[in-house]
Amino acid sequence: MQTISFKNHTPMMGMQLKTENQYSPRRRDRVKCRTIFAAVQEWEATLPGRAQDTIAQLVAEQWEKQNGRGISVNKQNLYRYLKNEGASEKYTSYVIRLSSAIADAMPIEIARKHDLKRGLTETELVASAIKECNEAHQAKLLGAPLQKLEREIRDAAIALFNLLPADVAGPLLASITAVAPQCF
Repeated sequence: MQTISFKNHTPMMGMQLKTENQYSPRRRDRVKCRTIFAAVQEWEATLPGRAQDTIAQLVAEQWEKQNGRGISVNKQNLYRYLKNEGASEKYTSYVIRLSSAIADAMPIEIARKHDLKRGLTETELVASAIKECNEAHQAKLLGAPLQKLEREIRDAAIALFNLLPADVAGPLLASITAVAPQCF
């Protein structure tokens, strides 16, 4: 049996897995920041009086609810971050981090208009619940097959649960489940 010796002459080069471009904020981040600022300005126009103070307070409360840390959110700082007159990468990253808190704090109509949030308004949720309940009633009155009736009732129940905040829907569903056997 022969032994073969092998020596690797290629030096190990330390290679970065991410390039510099992946670390720095992107152009699209700046575009998103301008979109957020435009949405905040539109939101400002809907509020009478001290709109900037109110907006800063609502955003700060939402940031706290989301356990946000590391960014001081007050009127002066929030608007400094949003305006970002010096095109600071730091402020751009702050706005990107605050974007979900800003979108959650503002009215859904404005957030949807600027593509910051998806979802339905209160009026749309109520209209959907009415429609689904009417379809369930219609299916029962017209003698629809059991499978279709079940589907319509399930859709109506889901539409009604969508009217509630998520933290309330769970306990309500549990209480309905507990009472359901008594109904039949």
